[in-house]
Amino acid sequence: MHVITINEDNHGQIGIALNYYNAVKWLINEHWIDDDTEQYNFDTDEWETVKSMWGDNWRDLMLDQWNRNFFNEVWEGCFYLGVEEIIGTERED
Repeated sequence: MHVITINEDNHGQIGIALNYYNAVKWLINEHWIDDDTEQYNFDTDEWETVKSMWGDNWRDLMLDQWNRNFFNEVWEGCFYLGVEEIIGTERED
């Protein structure tokens, strides 16, 4: 089984989620990403808010249309979603 690790550049690993959708949902629900979160726009070489870059429906875009690789490209230098394998068995000792 694989999980998504949620990393923030200044804080390191801040969470673990079952999949991409849950990782991004957690970042939004915990206010790591909101309308006013600044993101680097590589096209304009400037920092802009998420809302100004992606519009009012930025949440839907991130949750339903992006994937982990695109998220990592967009949030380079801020957030990184990694993949880790969980090792174990159902047996408890």
